[in-house]
This record gives sequence, C-alpha cells and structure tokens, in this order.
Amino acid sequence: MKNQASQQMFLDFNREFAGVTVTGDMITINVSSQKSLELAKEKKIPLINLCPPRIKPSDFFAVLNKVAGIVRKYKPELKDELSGFLAALPGEVEAQELFVSQAFTPGANLTEKIEGDISPETLTFLLSHTVKPFMKEYGRIMSSYYDPEQWLKGTCPVCGGKPTFSLLNKDAGTRYLYCGLCEVKWRYRRLGCPYCGDNESQFFTVEGLEKYRVYFCDKCRGYIKTINGKILNESYLANDSLDLFWEDINTVQLDLLAMQEGYFNQRVD
Repeated sequence: MKNQASQQMFLDFNREFAGVTVTGDMITINVSSQKSLELAKEKKIPLINLCPPRIKPSDFFAVLNKVAGIVRKYKPELKDELSGFLAALPGEVEAQELFVSQAFTPGANLTEKIEGDISPETLTFLLSHTVKPFMKEYGRIMSSYYDPEQWLKGTCPVCGGKPTFSLLNKDAGTRYLYCGLCEVKWRYRRLGCPYCGDNESQFFTVEGLEKYRVYFCDKCRGYIKTINGKILNESYLANDSLDLFWEDINTVQLDLLAMQEGYFNQRVD
C-alpha cells in the first residue's frame, strides 16, 4: 500500500508539473549564421552551445515559484528549506540575469551561488523542473535547425543531455532516443549503449508490460527504457498520442527493477 501511495503521489506531482508551461515569446534566441549552423551539424555540436535561450528573470522566477509551490504541496517537509532558498535568490537585476543565464549553461554549478540552507539534491530537483518547461519550448523552436535522422549520437542535439527513454519505430525497426529535458527525439543506431557507445547491449521484459524493453549495458552499468512500437496496437498510436514523457513516468517500476539489478539511468550524471 505504501508503494502504491508513493507511486500515485509521483504521478499526481508530474500531472500538476506538466501543467506548468511557457510560451515562445518568453524565449529569445540569437540564431548564429548559417555557416555556424552548418558547422554545428558537421561537428555534432548541441544547439544550446551556439545559440542558448535567453529568458527574462521575471519569467524564470515566476515559473520557479510555481514549481516550488508544487514541490511544497507534495513534500511539505521541505517547506522551510524552500522558503529559505526563495528568500536567498538574487534581488539585483544584474545578479538575477547572471543566475538565469547560468541556469541554462551546460555544466554550470548554481549550488555555489545560493546562500540559503537548501540541500544540493533539493536545489537540483527544483532548478531542473524550472528549466524544463523553457527547454521543451526551446526544443520546439529549434526543431528546424537540426536533422533528427542524421544526428546519430548518444546525446541530445538540442541541449547535449543524455537520453531518458527510447522508441523502437513500428515500421522500420529504427531506434529513436528521447531527451526528457527538451522532449525531442533523434535517431540512433538500432543496437548498442547510448551512454558509453559500447556495441553490446541486452534487454529484459516484464510479464504484462511486454511493449516495454529495458536495455542494459554491462560495460557502464547503464540502462534505458524502450517502448517497442512493433507491438503497439493502432489505437495506441492514433492521433500521434504516444507521449514519451508519460511513457517514462508511467514505467517507474521498470526503473526500480533495473536499479535492483545494479544498473542506473545515466541521465543523472
């Protein structure tokens, strides 16, 4: 019963979080020259490294407060920690702009910028969920600047992040990786580990959940959940209703099984 209640709370949180959206006018992008974009395609440079999104601090902190409110609702024990964090956010315009800019800079460590008494785990969770709605919209805007069929890397063409899920195409049997941050898909080779690049990988399935596979790698101990489009019925695919965000969320039990066997999803690196 306790596990069921925890899973339901997890689903409820994500349903409410999915309602936090942003619009394209909240994001400014200075697209580089066509020559730079062509070079990025050739060198497989993530778009965020060339033309990162620029977000007004007022929009960013408005979303941050919404996310903090949802976290507070489902994790009331974090109320004081969250309040201290929000109170410690920068107040001066220049400091706010720098903070927001760094939130969208790959590899930036914002834990060093916060003076409030908040654990690194809570801070990372809060900021990643604040950044995500903006990155989803950024991924949509930037979709015309890369070819998902030609990227063929184990990292996202938009943000450079690691995939969180994958899809086996129904007709061609090709595999597409999915970024849980930007919610974009791109083609990858049919077999092999997207995390370490090893050519060998195995998978397991679970009775009653045969449409899912969990591919695992014994070299890096990574795993990635995959939905097998070949065995999905037509109604499941109708109207482009296959939402990999929810496929990932709704299969958390597969994550638990993989972790029990000593594998981990390397997106958290």
